Amino acid sequence: MKRKFIIAGYALAFGVLLLSMISGNLKAQAIIYQENFGIPNGNTLVQNYTGWQDTTVKYVSNGTCDVRKTNASSGYNGASGGGNVMINDTSKWFQVSGIVSSVPNEVLNIYIGLRKTAGENGSNFKVQCSVDSVTWQTLTMEDTLPSGTGTSGWYRVKYPDVPCSQNLHLRFSCLANVEYRLDDICVRVGDEAVMETVATPSFSMQGGTYYEPQQLSMSTATPGASMRYTLDGSLPGITSDLYEQPIEITNTCTVKAIAMKEGMLSSNVATLNLTIVDTDALVVLPFDISDNSYTEKAEIKNMNGFKSWKLGVSYSDGGAKFESKFAGEAYLLARLDGMPDSLFFDMQGHKTGNPSVYSGVSFLVSESADGENWSDVALIDGASVSTNRYSHFGGYALDYRTRFVRWLLLTAEIGNTQLNNIRISRRDSVPSDDVGVAGCSALVGLEVVPNPVSSRFAIVGNFEVERVVLYDMRGVPLKTWTGNCCKSVFDISGLRPGSYVLVASDRYGASVKRLMVKV
Repeated sequence: MKRKFIIAGYALAFGVLLLSMISGNLKAQAIIYQENFGIPNGNTLVQNYTGWQDTTVKYVSNGTCDVRKTNASSGYNGASGGGNVMINDTSKWFQVSGIVSSVPNEVLNIYIGLRKTAGENGSNFKVQCSVDSVTWQTLTMEDTLPSGTGTSGWYRVKYPDVPCSQNLHLRFSCLANVEYRLDDICVRVGDEAVMETVATPSFSMQGGTYYEPQQLSMSTATPGASMRYTLDGSLPGITSDLYEQPIEITNTCTVKAIAMKEGMLSSNVATLNLTIVDTDALVVLPFDISDNSYTEKAEIKNMNGFKSWKLGVSYSDGGAKFESKFAGEAYLLARLDGMPDSLFFDMQGHKTGNPSVYSGVSFLVSESADGENWSDVALIDGASVSTNRYSHFGGYALDYRTRFVRWLLLTAEIGNTQLNNIRISRRDSVPSDDVGVAGCSALVGLEVVPNPVSSRFAIVGNFEVERVVLYDMRGVPLKTWTGNCCKSVFDISGLRPGSYVLVASDRYGASVKRLMVKV
């Protein structure tokens, strides 16, 4: 019987110890008070603001301190991104009164979000506490913040050793006429726990140049997380647009997205740069230079998609143009990044005296799919080139496979020849399943099976198809097959789902098909 009492005594002691440990752990995680200032509609004086997170306490100020929605908090773990209080001179202060501790005789820690300017390190921001609102104790920030160029922004800072009280008051003010902003106040027992981070959003497409509006989807691997985004390159936060369905991208933009979930740290920001080219033109290439300040000929290597020898002087409209008299040597080369349709440009001669037209100039315009094999587009002779004023030329039809256009000065007996205002219009996205191209193709009735396709397809028909090229919708070639392609199976495993253009060619021409790739 005595042994039973001893065992029972040990069990009771262990139970008390366990309860003590559990109680201590609960205390270590206890949040006494927190405030994130909500999301105000505008800058509102503290005494008029109604968006408080904790309404069990009293908020007071000197009357000029206000809650603001500008410069939303970000840059530290758990930032709410909403409203904050700006304290920017020694006459302003913000106070919270009536914080009740449920764990008497414990020492508390205060955590705040603090935004500072580059020249500040946090020493001019003053935090005080009081148990009677009469005698105030100044608290010391646990760490000094960095200062100097590039250090302005939000930080999460800690003020330890705050006494517990049934009526704790906190006051925030400045020691100098400098700007600080206050957000996300938390009074707790123990340190803030380290939280998991939400997975960074991913996008349904890659950054780059597109020639029609795009549908952009985004996702995060963290279940239950929400995503917010911006389209102007600014950092997203809690007040940014909420992602709920695919976004139609119609203009060039920088997409930034962030994923959030309660109880977790917000994700890293994902960035996607998209260039949407005007659908009226695949490439619009006005000949121009960045500062329009050339006063003499200058050699260039790359400019607005061009490569050339010799860049001419600026003329009356403040632009620049290709100008040369170096026959057989000087040329202008434009590289295209999609399927072109028609070519337009302006040209003039420049010399003094009569006649009003050149008698000894010729400019050969050519196109090429590979930059090596060229075919003629137009030959501009002297009789077509006016002196001292521009004449308009176009529209010259271009093969959809063309990736290079070249202007080569063949002869120039007198004066300079000037080229300007180049425009290459786009070929429309494939509007149907079968679109004719240059040449007299015998590939009428050619079929692609299956279509839509997931991994492999074949070309059906009694044709001698010699070459098959797969393009994306920007006109960028992705895969090329040669040989007797009507007896082949084509593997496209790994391609993203979506629309593609398939061009099958024989010796006489080509047939264009839209190929749909599914999951």
